[in-house]
Amino acid sequence: MFNQFDLAKPTRWHLALSSDQSTFLERAVGITFFAGLTALCAQLALPSTWTPVPYTFQTFAVMATGVYLRRNDAFLSGSLYLLAGAIGAPVFAGGADGLLDGSTLIASGGYLLAFPFASALIAEGLDRSRSAGVADIKAQLVCWSLAMIPVYVFGTLWLAEAYSVDMAQAYEWGTEPFLLWDFGKILLLSVVTTKMWSYEPFDDDGEDGNADTA
Repeated sequence: MFNQFDLAKPTRWHLALSSDQSTFLERAVGITFFAGLTALCAQLALPSTWTPVPYTFQTFAVMATGVYLRRNDAFLSGSLYLLAGAIGAPVFAGGADGLLDGSTLIASGGYLLAFPFASALIAEGLDRSRSAGVADIKAQLVCWSLAMIPVYVFGTLWLAEAYSVDMAQAYEWGTEPFLLWDFGKILLLSVVTTKMWSYEPFDDDGEDGNADTA
């Protein structure tokens, strides 16, 4: 399993995990692994006094899902994470196991619902780079930027409903404090994916070649 995956070549891991030659089992392992990573990063939460939404490393895991898995698998991984929380697993920030805290909407529910879409949009940019065999910087930057739109829109709308506040207040709580935080994570990952990673595809024997595996 994962015959093309070489631990000594981290700049090519994404090619092995997103290969269209992957078996169903390999894809399932990747989808499950990144859903678990998102759950783990959700527990690394930093509460603040200026917003009811905690700072977490969850969005970093969501972005990583997009850069390592191809688009549909990235979406499925995010959906699996949400499904796990919906059926009672304590995978959300603070060990929450649903979008409700008693009869009250949890503050981060809107962000959670947007995560599969964000991962899929990021993956689209990476898929185009893998198809081209080189880093398509323009496609990646566009997809990185677009990926955060549903997160902020869903998150802000949900927050306004959960706390019965107007959109200006919800924006002040749920979007403004996270712009720099998220930009830093995007900048870090985009530098890695455009400047450090290899996009030269594998051939059918698992060695470097000219076959298109995106």
